[in-house]
Amino acid sequence: MLNSIRVLESSTGFSSWAKCQSWIEKNAGSQYFETWFRKSDLRISDSGIAIVEVPNSFIAAFIEANFKELVIQSITACIDPKITVVRFEAVEKDWKILPPIIDSVAQKAVERFSSPKVEGVSVSERYSPPKNLPAYFNPLYTFDSFVAGDNNNFARSACLAVAERPGNTKFNPLTIFGSTGLGKTHLLHAIGNFAQSLDTAERVVYMTSQEFTKKFQANMQENKDYLSFTKQFVGVDILMIDDVQFFAKKPGTQKAFYEIFSELLSHKKQIVLTSDCQPKDIPDMMDSLISRFEGGLTFDIRPPSLETRIAILRKKSHSDGIALPDDVVQYIASAVTGNVRELEGILIRLIASASFTGKDLSIDTAREIFGVSSSESGQRITTVLIEEKTAEHFGIQAAQLKADSRRRDVTLPRNIALFLCKKHTKQSLRTIGLHFGRDYSTVIYACKKVESDMQKCPEIQKHISAIEDLLNVI
Repeated sequence: MLNSIRVLESSTGFSSWAKCQSWIEKNAGSQYFETWFRKSDLRISDSGIAIVEVPNSFIAAFIEANFKELVIQSITACIDPKITVVRFEAVEKDWKILPPIIDSVAQKAVERFSSPKVEGVSVSERYSPPKNLPAYFNPLYTFDSFVAGDNNNFARSACLAVAERPGNTKFNPLTIFGSTGLGKTHLLHAIGNFAQSLDTAERVVYMTSQEFTKKFQANMQENKDYLSFTKQFVGVDILMIDDVQFFAKKPGTQKAFYEIFSELLSHKKQIVLTSDCQPKDIPDMMDSLISRFEGGLTFDIRPPSLETRIAILRKKSHSDGIALPDDVVQYIASAVTGNVRELEGILIRLIASASFTGKDLSIDTAREIFGVSSSESGQRITTVLIEEKTAEHFGIQAAQLKADSRRRDVTLPRNIALFLCKKHTKQSLRTIGLHFGRDYSTVIYACKKVESDMQKCPEIQKHISAIEDLLNVI
């Protein structure tokens, strides 16, 4: 029998569990967080056991099976490093949903807990534990959980070879390119998980290009020189940079990365990069840097075939302990044709919907939660399709619509894409926002702005009509 249980609150009034929730959202991804962790609470027993409360037993079992270690790490990082035992319980109560954490005190707390340093270098910008814990990568992203098919089998094999013998293959640097949601980040985390679990590398660093740029700019403001920044990477065994296309038009960042790149390569340290296009097609990139990128192995990941999409759904549902009917698998795999991330997202929403409503995992349930409409040609209109066609119309990369840029040549297409998603899909504003890396209030603002601008500027209406033509909207 447990002794008295207390709810942890900080002196600022910002709950410790809220810090953990924000930390989990950052590292597991917003889609997983919204489905499994938004309605949750934490109690700590006097004996030091953490009890995570959730609405029902299905959610408790799912989190324990898939996110237990992640929850333990969040509690260790954000509350108390001595708490290493966690339980998950179903509790009936009036769940109060916390709003997104936006106040400065909360944000500083999140940044402090999620970005500790090891010898001046963040071991993993998605999640870095205290020094007394091993460097962490998403435990769900492993080579075993990566479903290989004709579209990505070579990519998986090359990444596995690099993880087994970092710096000692001909695949250095290793560059993977392809559209968003096809598994590039999964492979980077798989390399990190493999290298650390089998001790093939001591120091593994993962960063997005945006995170690298921010650190470089902050260093230049403080120290005014490249050396103090580049020396932080001395001794790194594997350096992985996600989305290097965002180095475009940043000459200072490119120069710093070139120095780091050259230094690591000269010491046979492994470098792995991802991009949404071939290195030679990245605009405004240093020729010397592109030459370095192409000096190793460069290959693409293509959208999965129907057979691979079916295999992904079956493997994912099996790992979640769900018996998904064959007709439902076929339906979802046929409807989502280009993006693995959306495919998994649909499955998550289907499972969650069935759990919350008590409905069977059937075709009818899938259709209810699928959140799409149909075009005249029978093509399904999804957020991904709208994203792709909007980018195509404006002549930009689809990934730019999710970037932090505030330039009009990016914000206008993004706002129009958000408007079209609201108009032509059944997705909630929150779900649309999550897809583009925005909150629902941003979606509301974008839609209102586009509606207003359409009345004042005929050019906006022309853009929308042209994109709708690409979508074959009735």
